[in-house]
Formats: sequence, C-alpha cells, structure tokens
Amino acid sequence: MDAGCSLLHSSPPIDEQIKLIAVMPVERDEPSTAPSADGRPRLKSGGERVVTAEIYSVLASSSKWRFVPDLTVMQTLPKIEARGPLPSRARDLGKALGSDGVLFGTVSRYQERVGSEYGATQAAAVTFTLSLVSVSTGKLLWTGKFDETQQPLSSNLLNWWQFWRGGPRWFTAEEFAHLGIERLLDDLSNKLGQD
Repeated sequence: MDAGCSLLHSSPPIDEQIKLIAVMPVERDEPSTAPSADGRPRLKSGGERVVTAEIYSVLASSSKWRFVPDLTVMQTLPKIEARGPLPSRARDLGKALGSDGVLFGTVSRYQERVGSEYGATQAAAVTFTLSLVSVSTGKLLWTGKFDETQQPLSSNLLNWWQFWRGGPRWFTAEEFAHLGIERLLDDLSNKLGQD
C-alpha cells in the first residue's frame, strides 16, 4: 500500500466501558535496516519511540482521553514478562496499572523525508499498527493501521486529508506519524462512543 491507505478494520462500536487506557511502548516490527524482500526500506532505529511519543501527544491534546502517564507505564514495564504475544503482555501491563484497556502496536516502516518542507526528493513514509485490548476480558477490541507515503495532492486527491490537517507541504516522518495517529485515535474514539 505504498500509495497510501490508512486501514481501519470495519468493526462495530465497542460495547465495553474503557475509561482509563494505558499505552504500551510501540515495538519494532522488523529488526533489520537492510531493504526488505519487496524493496521497501526497513525500519530505522528510533521510529518506535517517536510513534509512542506521538501517541501520548495526541492523547494529551484532547479532553476525551483518560490515560496512565508515560512515566508510570515506564516504571511498571520492568515488572511485566518481556516475552510472549504482544496482546498478552499488553493485558498484563494493564492489570498491573489498573487500566481498562491497553493501546499497543508495532512500527514496520519509518522513512524520513529527504529535502525541505517545500521541496522534497523523497517523501516521508510511515507504517504502523495500533490495537486496543480489554484488560478484563483479554479481547482485542479495535485495530487500526496507518500505511502511507506522502504524495503531492495532485497525484492522489484521496489524500486531501493530509493537506487539510497539515498544510500544503512535505511532512517529516514525525509529523506524518502524528497525523496518522490522530486519524486512528479519532476512529477509536468513535468506536468507544466518545463523540
């Protein structure tokens, strides 16, 4: 989906009460920086930390969300088993923190823009998936995926939302990730009935 499509799995509204969420630090999906078999650049070091920080930034910018502070999460994380399936580890973290749900995810592409905001030779490209797990039931309540490479508006009018939110310029990977997280968390908020 290099041309860029944000995927939001079509799902019904979430019928569980999720009042307090925790954010598990986003993990790298690919350990290597060598090109993948499909020719896409693999994740460069640090992309997962940027995406995690941007999640907190988006959550903090809205009064809709109640979330466990990042410092509390980081202090609790060493007490959780570091191996095993990601949803199980996220649920364990939520139990330790007393949250209703845990937002977790992976980053598989974090490619920085080459050039300036008004003249880029390579556009920013970001791919990450976020999910919400219920702490009480262990059920995966929601999943969203952002998989986009910024394109000029003239190339793809379906990407008008990028320019509506960020202006007519080339984004850094961090700015692009922020826009993607806003989009995914808007969808999650709608599913939780937080409008």
